[in-house]
Amino acid sequence: MFLVSHSLDAREREIRSWIPKYPSVALVIAAVYFEWALCRAIVGLSRRPNKEIRQDLERIYGLAAYKDIWRSETAHLPNAKTLPQAVKDWHGVTTAFEARNVLVHGRDRYTQNIVRPKIDSILAGVRDICACCLNHGLDVNKRLPQRRQKKGTSK
Repeated sequence: MFLVSHSLDAREREIRSWIPKYPSVALVIAAVYFEWALCRAIVGLSRRPNKEIRQDLERIYGLAAYKDIWRSETAHLPNAKTLPQAVKDWHGVTTAFEARNVLVHGRDRYTQNIVRPKIDSILAGVRDICACCLNHGLDVNKRLPQRRQKKGTSK
């Protein structure tokens, strides 16, 4: 969907460009973008090998599960924040994800006026995640550090 080399502004513009014609699709894309940024942050901030974390992330569904893996993978950081602390409008993001769930299960569709504040919350959440990562020396918009399993050890 997006390349790592795309700027935050470029990604936001692209998502917002969908709102006038396809507001429901814009909300789904914004939610996917949030999860993409969050997963990159978790992989980048963790101490564990990337492959292990990515395997764990494949089994994660829902914001509650993301909160748990965020906490476990970032607890070692100085001044570690929970995900709801890192994302300033956590309530807005959870509300937006509830609306996304309604959409993906085919129970409703939304107008521009309904999705716009939800998308705003999601995009602000992505910026908060990126800022939190930068505070710990990680730019999720660049190549992530590569941590590999030590030879002779198994998971």
